Amino acid sequence: MGASGQLLALLFVLVSVLGSHEEHEYCDKVYRINGNSIDFPCESTKNIYISTQRYKPRNVMPVRFQYDNNRVLICLPRLRPGVPTTLGQIDLNKPSCYAHIKPFPCWAYQEEGNCNSFQSVIDVYTDVKRIMWCLDSGITNFLEQPIKRCPPKVFAFTLNNDKTVKTIDLSEIVKSTSRLQYIVTDYNESGHPFVYISDGDGAIIVLDVNNNKHFRVVLPRAISAGCGDSDVLYLLLIAKPKGQSIVIFSYLCGQKVYSIKSEHLRSGKGSSAIVEMGSKRKHSVLLGTDGGKGVILRYRGESELYLWDTDQPYRECNFELVQNADECRLCTHVSVGKNEHLLALGSNLSDFLNNTCGAGGASSRLKYVCKECDDDCF
Repeated sequence: MGASGQLLALLFVLVSVLGSHEEHEYCDKVYRINGNSIDFPCESTKNIYISTQRYKPRNVMPVRFQYDNNRVLICLPRLRPGVPTTLGQIDLNKPSCYAHIKPFPCWAYQEEGNCNSFQSVIDVYTDVKRIMWCLDSGITNFLEQPIKRCPPKVFAFTLNNDKTVKTIDLSEIVKSTSRLQYIVTDYNESGHPFVYISDGDGAIIVLDVNNNKHFRVVLPRAISAGCGDSDVLYLLLIAKPKGQSIVIFSYLCGQKVYSIKSEHLRSGKGSSAIVEMGSKRKHSVLLGTDGGKGVILRYRGESELYLWDTDQPYRECNFELVQNADECRLCTHVSVGKNEHLLALGSNLSDFLNNTCGAGGASSRLKYVCKECDDDCF
């Protein structure tokens, strides 16, 4: 082998090693989250919360998140009593292993029963301008005896300084049967924000933020055919240039996946603008996007993660396996993390719902999506 051949061989080895090291580096980062992860300002405060039963570690359950500059903003809905903070943040610069969750933006925002504060944050979405939109159901103790503490609201924060930029009361647009679930945000060609919220009661709520207007786009009944009153209406945004973004939606138990252009949602068009994207062979959970045209999903009760290119019809032949099964946990959300790598949040969800978790609550993991997933059951 000549000198040039040896150089090429050396470069090939270096590229291979560096590439595998980068994936290995990301795959090794696992943040363990449970009910003991809440970071109180001091031990005496923690003791007060415990003694007054405002803190019960076994009832803490992270479900959704957004990545921002080496931190993760994470939703901890008040599904049962004793969840002291319902929106937290994790510093990913700190060593992985056990995560520490600090309240976002501060403790004052976590006061249950104070309608100027969060009650139960169920979803968050960070838009292209680094504004994070938070969906607060206003309902606590949801899995036991639901308490309607305050009206449902949307809070918006600029992540440049974590200051509140908007609060929107949803009282006038929700119904007594509404089940608010997911939130996404898009901008029209004039740069004005529009918020879309899935209502499991058969509608997509549209908020025209600049003009303080809101309305419901009622979905045809066929879309929820075969679904019960407690079914989940997934909602995802596929951002595209020149105002051509699309919103993808589907009921967990629904037979098909649908899309609608966000411009049609903004103009209030309903059934006439909805496009069928394909039929389901099995119930699927739409977990998030890859930041582009890809949707990450899994099948109900199964833990393998798949990537679906939404330029193609919704069919299994168009799904790519991106993570093998994790026997211990089911993923509840996937979103873009550091350097465009995908982050996934998973937990022993069925144990939590059945109230069979230990004293530390659900065992959750925040980690990067890697094909070969370590089976970490601790």
